[in-house]
Amino acid sequence: MMVSGSTFLSIFVAFAAKDCFGSNHCRSPALWSVDAFITSNRMVPLNSQPAAKSMLKELYLASRKLESSDTPLDDLNIAIIGAGPSGLLLAHKVARLGAKVKIFEARSRPQPDSLEQGRAYALGVGIRGRTAIQAVDDGLWNVVEQAGFGSQRFQLHAGPLKMTLRDEQDNVQKSVLLYQTDLCRVLAEELESCYNETHVTLAYSSNVVGVDLDTKQVKIRGLDSIEKETHFDLIVGCDGVNSIVRQELVDFCPAFKSARTALPGVFKVVQLSAMPPALDPTAVALILPKAGGVTAFVEPTINNTCCILFAGRNETDPLLISKDETELFETMQSRFPILKGANFKSVAIQMAAIEKPSQASSIVCNMYHFNGTVALLGDAAHATGGVSGQGVNSALCDSVALGESLRDNFEHWNKEQSLQNALLDYSRKQVPEGRALYDLSFGPTPQGVLQRVKLMLKNALDFIFQGRFGIGDVPLQTLLTTSTRSFADIRRDREAIYCEPFPTQEEWNNKLIGKQ
Repeated sequence: MMVSGSTFLSIFVAFAAKDCFGSNHCRSPALWSVDAFITSNRMVPLNSQPAAKSMLKELYLASRKLESSDTPLDDLNIAIIGAGPSGLLLAHKVARLGAKVKIFEARSRPQPDSLEQGRAYALGVGIRGRTAIQAVDDGLWNVVEQAGFGSQRFQLHAGPLKMTLRDEQDNVQKSVLLYQTDLCRVLAEELESCYNETHVTLAYSSNVVGVDLDTKQVKIRGLDSIEKETHFDLIVGCDGVNSIVRQELVDFCPAFKSARTALPGVFKVVQLSAMPPALDPTAVALILPKAGGVTAFVEPTINNTCCILFAGRNETDPLLISKDETELFETMQSRFPILKGANFKSVAIQMAAIEKPSQASSIVCNMYHFNGTVALLGDAAHATGGVSGQGVNSALCDSVALGESLRDNFEHWNKEQSLQNALLDYSRKQVPEGRALYDLSFGPTPQGVLQRVKLMLKNALDFIFQGRFGIGDVPLQTLLTTSTRSFADIRRDREAIYCEPFPTQEEWNNKLIGKQ
């Protein structure tokens, strides 16, 4: 078989490229791009090392464009710490782009009907979360939607009074209510059905006990209690409010600042096999008690089931501390007559079994990345303790944002610098969003009596008119739930009621560049 001179030289240059860029980059499409490069008469003497490297770089980029336009991350090895919603959706996103992913989760694999005692309330995946999941895969959203219960209605019960605060609208999509364990289970099952273990690995019951940001190594302790260290190109912390990755950043990077604040009040959550008959089975309900300071927040879930979140600021209230099932049974009956017909016995048993009530926390960070080494997503980066109802939605948006930043910035031949560029781009997009959501969730701090009265009047007008007839504005909770408008823009629209102006995007960019 005759071999042309240009083909022979193509093979030679391709092997030279292997020496410069590594064996993984020497694939058959590279030969075609080399041949095309040479026949374009752009010959460069190979005895000129800088010129040769420059030529080979161009050859390499051309080859990657041919073979990897759909998988731009196929030379990237990512560790995701935490198999929560943000970690799993990120895995879907980057795996589709070609990255190799390993997910470490301290808890065991989620199973159907396996709920975390005392804490498992239903998440509301609204329009923002829906849009984020659909941006990765429409089919994935269909699976998530089938695992939950669609609801758009919200009612307030105060004694005999019932007020519908939000009702169904034809042009507004319903939020999907489902437990975090169910959301994570379906995301994980879909992930494993799409990719083999050489591409995506889910390591449950794997405790991450350390992260070395110098060497990009993750130290894991499994069920055998043996600690192992593994190197990755990128480490992503999706490990929640108690993030070990965030703590490593605090210890390692002086420019990184993080604040955690325990929010007032505590809560307990129970699950019921049937919705209380006096309540609308399609609506989320907030029930004010006849006595005491503990409210009941009822969320319908799939198959006419529900969960009830009992919350209050009096940590000595019997509903929150009692272990006596009879006392709990009688207290609930007397305080919440509207729940008549519910299985109070089951509620009392569950409440008594909860060792202590839970307390939510907020998290604020000044950046969500460090160099090209690590990124933080979801509650690990920003948390509002359920105040806004947007926690899972903003976390899912983080996943898509990081995936897109990696897709748009990652370069195989310039891995370290391009990862730095990608993570900076991610922080630029999401730090303003996280800060704006925090401000919107907790609201302004009125300065003086006049401003306090003004704010109360505004909230009253918003509540009564909801922006109708040009009076007041759409209530913030409705806007956050039914709109995909950025949190930063919503915060800027409300500048007048806050003491400090919200930075422009350019100001955020400058702040983050200064922390690189």
